[in-house]
Amino acid sequence: MSIRSREQRMRILYHHRTLGDGAEGIHIQSIVNCLKALGHEVRVVSLVGEKTEFRSSQVARESKWDKIKNIIPRPVYELAEIAYNIKGKAMLMKAIGEFKPDIIYDRYAHFSFSALWAAKKSGLPLILEVNSPYSIQKRQWEKLYFPGLSKMGERKIFEAAPKIIVVSSPLKQIIADYGVDDSKVVVLPNGTDPDRFDPALDASGLKKELGLEGKTILGFVGILRSWHNIDKLINILEEIDLEKNNAAMVFLGDGPSYEELRAYNKEKGNEKVIRFLGRIPHKDIQKYVAMFDVAISPHATPYSSPMKILEYMAMEKAILAPDMPNIKDLILDNETGVLFTPDSAESLREKLLTLIADAGLRERLGKNARKEVLRRFTWMENARKTAEIAEGMLKKAK
Repeated sequence: MSIRSREQRMRILYHHRTLGDGAEGIHIQSIVNCLKALGHEVRVVSLVGEKTEFRSSQVARESKWDKIKNIIPRPVYELAEIAYNIKGKAMLMKAIGEFKPDIIYDRYAHFSFSALWAAKKSGLPLILEVNSPYSIQKRQWEKLYFPGLSKMGERKIFEAAPKIIVVSSPLKQIIADYGVDDSKVVVLPNGTDPDRFDPALDASGLKKELGLEGKTILGFVGILRSWHNIDKLINILEEIDLEKNNAAMVFLGDGPSYEELRAYNKEKGNEKVIRFLGRIPHKDIQKYVAMFDVAISPHATPYSSPMKILEYMAMEKAILAPDMPNIKDLILDNETGVLFTPDSAESLREKLLTLIADAGLRERLGKNARKEVLRRFTWMENARKTAEIAEGMLKKAK
């Protein structure tokens, strides 16, 4: 029996231009599955088809895309992103004819306006989901050959979209700074699956296997990049003397800086108390997070909604994260986590020592965090809110 009555069902055409893996794949498939569970019909339009993989959100996704980018000259790659809109529109118009949707839901990508194009041609309402301001993000981490076109195109897309869902408050402000009416922008942070990330998971066997029994375990999950401040975190961990505090640090994930950080850690002689365990498939990640006593996020992109933090919260972990507006969308300081001053080694060291020393505080923070996830940050709750937005648009269109 469907959660919703047949009369309330919507047909939602979901478009994305991603590989459908990593955090993107988790987000896409989770929302699609939850919308279907709510009784809606959803068809996915993408180059990779309907299915997406629940692969690790911390996998170094650069591997696939970088191979493509390394083969294709960068200016040609950017032009190919623009050219995709012809293919994207054709796929969408075909799906509109076959599926007859009530609304189009589009996951924004760089230079991607095919869904807006199809919505205008078909007269259908459209929701644009924005996870990143690509004209800004790409200029920070790679060379853009058409930066003016990128910025202008992004602004035009945001202006044309009738409704926008963003994952953080800072991202809403970035869009408003383009001159876009922020009343049409809704902040909806990422979600998680509280059944998969179950705090009751027993990690004793894994702790024994790793020789970490009886220790306070500090943990990090993510792509290991230089700007994640992992090297600075290692220096702080050395200063607080993990062995003296009967603690150990575990890093889960690989990435561009993985080998360099492992070598740095080995050179420092920290292998006994600081472990690099490499990439863990997303389906297994909760087994490893279960052994954490403190989950550390040393850095966050200012406009992101870190999925890992929500997974930590679901598993009742005490979280240490930077005091940033987007993190405050998720965590209330000293209630559902502890926030440190960004780029302050002293603040990070002080807060970390407090969490290592106070098991009662860790337990209180973890339980509060789980309650907050159940109340606000599940994929099902995100799907409900998305459906409400869509229903409101359809009522106005009548």
